[in-house]
Amino acid sequence: MPLDTVRQSIHIRRKKNERVFSNITRLWEIGRKAQSHQDILDALHPWNAPIVLKFENVLPLFLAATGVFFILILWVNPANIWTQVSCFCGLMMVFWAYISYEDKAPIHEVIQFLEQQSMAKKYQLASHQQPQHISIPLQPVLFIAHLKRLFPVFNQGSISNHFPYYASTIWTDENEQQHQVMVFQYHYVNEVRVRDKNGNDVKVKEIHKDLWGVFIFDIAIQGLAVTTGNKTFAHSYRFPWHTSDIQTNQKLNIFGSDEMQTAKLLTPAFVLKLADFFEQRQGDLMFHPTRSTLCFLGPLNLFKISTQAKNIQDISTLRGHLRTFKLPYLERLQDDLTHFLK
Repeated sequence: MPLDTVRQSIHIRRKKNERVFSNITRLWEIGRKAQSHQDILDALHPWNAPIVLKFENVLPLFLAATGVFFILILWVNPANIWTQVSCFCGLMMVFWAYISYEDKAPIHEVIQFLEQQSMAKKYQLASHQQPQHISIPLQPVLFIAHLKRLFPVFNQGSISNHFPYYASTIWTDENEQQHQVMVFQYHYVNEVRVRDKNGNDVKVKEIHKDLWGVFIFDIAIQGLAVTTGNKTFAHSYRFPWHTSDIQTNQKLNIFGSDEMQTAKLLTPAFVLKLADFFEQRQGDLMFHPTRSTLCFLGPLNLFKISTQAKNIQDISTLRGHLRTFKLPYLERLQDDLTHFLK
């Protein structure tokens, strides 16, 4: 039987920490029942109960330290009966500390759950759901495979690649025009192999990498790929293009699927919009040649939370964290893309 299972079966829950477990249970219920971000905030205030969200582990840690000290006394005089009794008492103290110590994992798990619920409701993210513009829903595996086939940037990874997380939403620009959007995380795995002294091909390690991006559907622009990387795209974008601006050419590599169409599209005003979009951003911006779909893929984690709360130990701090946290990279990308497309 695993050690953790034994510990849970004989675990002693101290009365002081019962309040914390009660709060954790209540927080899980709030997250499941909430219909909006504001519902979560309203449920956290007023709390009308002890607001503690930190386990009291002073006694278990004291017992563990004292027990180790008593055990070490045995090394002074192993044959003495009193040092043997001291060692036994020390072992009992360490055991008691072990079964009464409360791990922080339940607190971290419920906070992460509330963050995810708040993030989904605050930014209107429908987790693992297809955009509304798709009239005939596909199986998730087929749906992701279809999207990956649209753009050449999704063939990375010598071992595997997939979308661990995606969510559909709607972005509205300044002119009240709505855009069907899917935000996603892209994960791929490369295998590093070398030859040993006998000339045999040997696997050394796997390198895991993540990128984040968005698909925007029903876009008028088609047949263009722009990247800040030093690379080319597949045959879909086989015509390189250079603008009249030297600085733009140094930073951006531009490719088109049709020379005439690319020449008409890349007006000075459009090139300026591209330069502004990539002014403080790295990545790939692609417009499918025929499907009216935009894809942006870059290295910044769009789901990374920015918050001023460093150490959440009570309900009030948790509420402040959930009220003020942001997804800065997603917000900036949304602002820049909606401005670019209007």
